[in-house]
Amino acid sequence: MDIFNRNRERNTDDHFSNLMFGRKNEPEQEEAQVDYMQLMASVETLMGLYSQYKPTIDKINLSPLISKFLKKE
Repeated sequence: MDIFNRNRERNTDDHFSNLMFGRKNEPEQEEAQVDYMQLMASVETLMGLYSQYKPTIDKINLSPLISKFLKKE
């Protein structure tokens, strides 16, 4: 019996391992259905909002505040 490779192969009837570590459930793999048209519409909305608020973000000028946190003492 090889004690180093023993942990890789757990027997489902090993009551001690199940008690200590719980049972490993194998994940069920589902096929992901991505609606690319909805994804592109969401990206377009986000980019539109960013371009709308970009002048306001630039007016705030957070660079002094950011540099204060990044400054090494």
